[in-house]
Amino acid sequence: MGSSASSDIAIRIDCLSKIYKLYDRSIDRLKESLHPFRRSYHHDFYALKDVSFEIGKGEMVGIIGKNGSGKSTLLKIIAGVLTPSAGTLEVNGKVSALLELGIGFNPDMTGRENIYFSGTIMGYSREEMDAKVDDILAFADIGDFIHQPVKTYSSGMFVRLAFAVATKIDPEILIIDEALAVGDMFFQSKCMLLMRKMIDSGVTLLFVSHDTPAITNLCKRAVYLENGMVKTMGEALSVTDQYLKDMRQLIYRASPERELPVGELPNSGINESMRNQNEQFTLNNTGIPDETSAGTVFKVDPAFVERVQPYRYGTGGARVMAMEVINQQGEPATAFHFNEWITVRAYIECYKQIDFLNCCILIRNRTGIEITHATSFESGFAFPILKAGDRIIVDIRFRNILKGGEGYTIHYTVNNTQQIETQEILDLIELAMQFESLRDEMHPIWYLIYYPFQFQFSKVTAAVSDHPGCAG
Repeated sequence: MGSSASSDIAIRIDCLSKIYKLYDRSIDRLKESLHPFRRSYHHDFYALKDVSFEIGKGEMVGIIGKNGSGKSTLLKIIAGVLTPSAGTLEVNGKVSALLELGIGFNPDMTGRENIYFSGTIMGYSREEMDAKVDDILAFADIGDFIHQPVKTYSSGMFVRLAFAVATKIDPEILIIDEALAVGDMFFQSKCMLLMRKMIDSGVTLLFVSHDTPAITNLCKRAVYLENGMVKTMGEALSVTDQYLKDMRQLIYRASPERELPVGELPNSGINESMRNQNEQFTLNNTGIPDETSAGTVFKVDPAFVERVQPYRYGTGGARVMAMEVINQQGEPATAFHFNEWITVRAYIECYKQIDFLNCCILIRNRTGIEITHATSFESGFAFPILKAGDRIIVDIRFRNILKGGEGYTIHYTVNNTQQIETQEILDLIELAMQFESLRDEMHPIWYLIYYPFQFQFSKVTAAVSDHPGCAG
């Protein structure tokens, strides 16, 4: 493994292979080792075969492929956990890897001891780790369990600590291998947010996931491995499209042919109901308080303010003091059915005069992909001029047409916007709230969002000549 090369290359791999000897019977291993003429009783299995590519410093590269394609083996070799059987590997930069659960930690040590243990492996002194440990503990957020052996941790607690250690020790190359799949939705969103910031700072990222939207959201390029070899490498979207096409073909070949009777299509009836409901949409552009929020008591939620503090910034001319996600019965909720009304309610206190209040929401899924957004400015909703000391309640309502069985986070912003180019960010909260869209078996949504298209057809009863210019 080389340590020096051109200044713009983080990882260079050339004809890399990893070979394992497989034996049909346990006794064959002994027979091979003792045979006087070195007879072979094994056959070679190539976990990786002739893999070659380069990754530049600061690049974000995804690695995809079905189980057994060699993804984890490749990352372990890059991280130094495994040695290659053939080929060359060149790594330029400090590597931090979050691989499969269990790698890198001593199960008998406490969480705190493993933090220092990992720092020692990375070449940090105890004094240097002393300066980092508080930040690691705050991000992991596992409380007093930090003093317990990690073998007593749940998978979620383990990955919290492992991710915090891997990202807070200032790596130049960060490797993530599917580990985030065991974390809860809020922690996954927090991790995605941190990884974006690391990418912006110039860290090289290698990211393995079966979640192709996460790959395309985080990575510019992707490598598609199949049977230990590179099938294709290139722009992330085109590579993931090829992977999904191959996976769909495998599924179709493995599934018996089925026909849906006419009238039993999965989305039958949705378009008519959505069209009727969409006709009820109204937009009040006068700035007059809505009757639904009139008389509602202004709330200040200290727990909310404390929780969002690490994820907020702005001039402070106004601040969100509490937030709620409310169902169509008017009650705070965390999960919503398909097509149900959702209200995002913000309790905002003004600390100066605001001439052009603009309230905005951005909805992301658990991998951080931005699904949709709304702003009062772009919607033409005009608030009255607000003065210092004013307290207001702002409701933003929408129907739940998001993919079911998924978790979502809300990014909330309060701006003073006369023009987009010169607007003042008063209060921006990146992970303000979270909610879940429930899976609806009657109305499955296969992609990120459902859009209410309309269908129509005409039945042609009279035959039309293929050659109208020719007389019979």
